[in-house]
Amino acid sequence: MIQRIFYEAQDFFKQIYYNRRLIFELTRREFRTNYTENIFGLLWAFLEPLAMMTILWLVFSFLRTVRATDGIPFAIYLLSGIMAYDFFNKGINKGSRSVKAYSFLVKTVNFRIATIPIIIISAELIIHLIVMLVLITILIFNGIYPSFYWFQVFYYMAAQYILLIGVCWLTASILPFFPDLSYIITITMRVLFFMTPIFWQIDLLPEKVQTLVSFNPLLYTVSGYRDSFLYHVPFWEHGSQTLYFWGFTLVVYILGITIFRRLRPHFADVI
Repeated sequence: MIQRIFYEAQDFFKQIYYNRRLIFELTRREFRTNYTENIFGLLWAFLEPLAMMTILWLVFSFLRTVRATDGIPFAIYLLSGIMAYDFFNKGINKGSRSVKAYSFLVKTVNFRIATIPIIIISAELIIHLIVMLVLITILIFNGIYPSFYWFQVFYYMAAQYILLIGVCWLTASILPFFPDLSYIITITMRVLFFMTPIFWQIDLLPEKVQTLVSFNPLLYTVSGYRDSFLYHVPFWEHGSQTLYFWGFTLVVYILGITIFRRLRPHFADVI
């Protein structure tokens, strides 16, 4: 059983590697398509996150009832958490619908359907990088200057990207057969929003609740973004959390690959 799963995974990733140029071209097309119909075109890729983050920063900066968190202005603490969560939230919502959205490619001969969720998530990654530039500008404006630790945010970004692909292989393969899954995903992400320390600190919770929250994989990446930008904590200091996150990701990948390959021959019948 384990050997079979291993060979399936090996073949799966070979397909992705052989189609890497196609993935790149379709990712660029997906990103441009989201904005080319607008008057300002690709400029909205920068203006939209700039407006959103600037509004949040201004609102929470001038609210006297909001206090600093560990010496960090609450607005900055909030923005760094929202940025990490928003990437996962948009990625899973769009990635889960990717097979249905690209139904015209599902019936195409010799096209590797497994690349579709990767294309959608990669397009969201580009937008996420633009949002990160906005956050960095706000950090510098608030006197938080670049540090060597800032580079490790790319590790957490890659970790979230890899987890997203595994999750979306699983959800994108099920959703064509069970459309209600999209509503379940929406509700789940709303629950995870409040179970993730975006507005609050995990240290303020009772010990038993902290243990429960620690099973949330988003805790690792959201805290990692803050450790990189704000607290300058190296990722290797979270050994147990790192092992749990990558163990969880491995299980998700095995499930995603297995279910995707089982259901793939039937996609054309339901789309």
